[in-house]
Amino acid sequence: MKVTINGKVNKEVLNTILEEQKEKTKQIETFCKTNKIEKLTYKDQELEYEYEFKKPVKTKEVESR
Repeated sequence: MKVTINGKVNKEVLNTILEEQKEKTKQIETFCKTNKIEKLTYKDQELEYEYEFKKPVKTKEVESR
């Protein structure tokens, strides 16, 4: 995730902006999961985000004697 902020901002404003971007990324991920989209790139003035579905790797348990 890449967030671009131009100009000076105080802590409260920065936290608000980052929380908004976090909500956007969650919404993008939820949309992709429900619609079974494997890869998506999103870009606006503030946020640049790439979603890529990663299949969970199943590990095999090996019994040692």
